[in-house]
Amino acid sequence: MEPLIDEAFLARLANLKVIVKGRRKGKLAGLHPSPRAGMSVEFADYRDYTPGDDFRYIDWNIYGRLDRVLVKSFVHEADLPIYLLVDLSSSMRLGQPSKARYAARLAAALAYLGLRGLDRVGLYPFTDRLLPVVLPRHGMGQMMHVLHALEKMPAAGKTSIDRALTEFVSKSHESGLVFLLSDFLSDTGYQEGLSRLFHRGDEVVVIQILDPEELRPTIEGSALLAEVETSRKVPLVIGRGTLALYERRLGTYLATLRQYLSDHRVSYALAPTDVPLEVLIHERLRQGGILQ
Repeated sequence: MEPLIDEAFLARLANLKVIVKGRRKGKLAGLHPSPRAGMSVEFADYRDYTPGDDFRYIDWNIYGRLDRVLVKSFVHEADLPIYLLVDLSSSMRLGQPSKARYAARLAAALAYLGLRGLDRVGLYPFTDRLLPVVLPRHGMGQMMHVLHALEKMPAAGKTSIDRALTEFVSKSHESGLVFLLSDFLSDTGYQEGLSRLFHRGDEVVVIQILDPEELRPTIEGSALLAEVETSRKVPLVIGRGTLALYERRLGTYLATLRQYLSDHRVSYALAPTDVPLEVLIHERLRQGGILQ
């Protein structure tokens, strides 16, 4: 099997970075602004001097003009925890390449961009629960841990986005930037889990990964369809009417999902697996304001 990413692919990511819409608190010196007061390259505001403030940060020009002692405050550049939540349920096995493989390559690219930006990156694969995780760490050494985990985890099991996100919030205690990579084909829904992220203050990006056959099915005639997560089999005679009904229902589902995410200011991108990954990253994710 080909590697998830190679050096040539990484080189073509060199000019990209993850867009962060809000300010975040962080633990290390990084590239994202955080609302902590202190010395940094980015000036924040003035405030009145109080005993104990460092004299170096007094603005003596303002003192000379206004006879007021004001202290400059700055915005720390702080690292941002980036959480990569990757759906590895059975439905992600479908397609060539499989949705799981496409999601893994995308997650690897996002991990690289985050680590290049001096952020902490963690990997949280899930089905109807969290699978073994790679806790957020900074430094390019973390890249090997992420790649190793992505390579060895097969897609299997049922999906529950709600349950997996609930478990994720309980086990990760810091808000950050959450990339949720999934086909969103979950009977148990997604709103409860996402609401927990919103309540905690996470910034969420949803990338929905679907196989072209799921978007525009070409199958016709008599068929025995198997539901991959339950093994339930349904015999069908598929004609134009059946395909038209399927596409209408899928369109309604996708529109409902997009509207819900838009109402909660969640960035969204649809990623069919026949779209080359570089096109998705360099064109669609940049146009969607997810990368720049």
